[in-house]
Amino acid sequence: MNAPGSGSTTRADVVVVGGGIVGRSVASAAARRGMSVIVVEPGGTTFGTSSANAGHLVPSHRVPFAAPGMVRAGLHSLRTRDGAFAIAPRAALGLTPWLWRFARSSTAANVQRGVPALRHLLDATLDEIDRLQRAGLRFDHAAGGILQVASSARGLDELRHEADDWGQWGVRVEELDGDALRAEEPLVRGGVRGAVRLVDDGRFDPALLLAAVTDEGARHGVVPYDARVARIEVRRARSARVHTSQAVLDARRVVVAAGVWTPALCRPLGARLPIVPARGNSVTLPGAPLPSSPMLLHEQRLALSPLARGLRLTGGFRLTTPGDRAVDSRKGQQLVARAGEVLQLPPSLSAENYWTGLRPATPDGLPVLGELPGAEAVVVACGHGMLGSTTGPGTGEVVAALLAGEELPFDAAVVAPGRFGRKGSGR
Repeated sequence: MNAPGSGSTTRADVVVVGGGIVGRSVASAAARRGMSVIVVEPGGTTFGTSSANAGHLVPSHRVPFAAPGMVRAGLHSLRTRDGAFAIAPRAALGLTPWLWRFARSSTAANVQRGVPALRHLLDATLDEIDRLQRAGLRFDHAAGGILQVASSARGLDELRHEADDWGQWGVRVEELDGDALRAEEPLVRGGVRGAVRLVDDGRFDPALLLAAVTDEGARHGVVPYDARVARIEVRRARSARVHTSQAVLDARRVVVAAGVWTPALCRPLGARLPIVPARGNSVTLPGAPLPSSPMLLHEQRLALSPLARGLRLTGGFRLTTPGDRAVDSRKGQQLVARAGEVLQLPPSLSAENYWTGLRPATPDGLPVLGELPGAEAVVVACGHGMLGSTTGPGTGEVVAALLAGEELPFDAAVVAPGRFGRKGSGR
């Protein structure tokens, strides 16, 4: 397969639309199965949301975001403006159908359905992390758990309750009181009440993981293509054409892994995917003192990652529009101030890599993986919300298995695009 040229038509077994961690993982996994693969991404290797997120590896997070109690928690967050959940005013009216679906999905039944699929994606990512490391690839990975830190007695009680709920799904935890926490993490301020360790979790540098997956794909023949996708055309049951700004690409299958832009690309094919952007922010502090473990600061609604490049702080889940991409350094400063409520940080820290990213969120808290009804040549791989990097390599394996006609070890209907119906709201 030759690289696409301007004005030409190029053929491949698979064209992947989107060069983030999900798209690159799909491309690598398909190429390793012997398929010819093109990845279409504007601007060459564009990291976007996959580069500067928290980098938490969280097999513990197998319970869907839409779970009992989440509506009440969301309303509390809106009222107190604690940063955990927000809605952009300009987007509020258009988000009403999505919010209604989210409320209806936040049930025990949704958790029961969703856990097996999420658990498989998370565990498959752990397997991929191990495989990549054995192959000599490095992405600043460390195991040893993540500490959920509570500043107050009430916060610690809430973490205990959550641990009890997650425990029924096999999530392993350890509790530390305030003294034990400070003995392990001297940076933690006095007065912090304690923590719950998610034993099997860890962290990595998401940009390095993306680079590692991209490099592996290239070694197996994945061809990158710098272009924008104008539209996707289904020609036959097992054939599709991708019209780009540079050339036309023919493929047996097209995988749309374009994050928050996936619904717009799939809408002309009759799909109404209720995927909305959830904006997050991060800042990296090179030279900052580093805790030994990554952390989730419960009351501050903040994720901390001690990376080789510095201390990364990440927070926010603001439902918005795809155009909400402006980087605001004040958001990063707010993250630093909130982290300083728990950690003893120097008063003047230089910050860099202010970042904002849009996570593709579904109303049931489950990704969208599978063929589009009525357009089976097109496969969607999107909607991972805040779990994009920690489920990306596992998603690559699952989607490559679907492309190869293999059966999945969980009920594929739970994550299939058809679960939303063809006439559901795109918001």
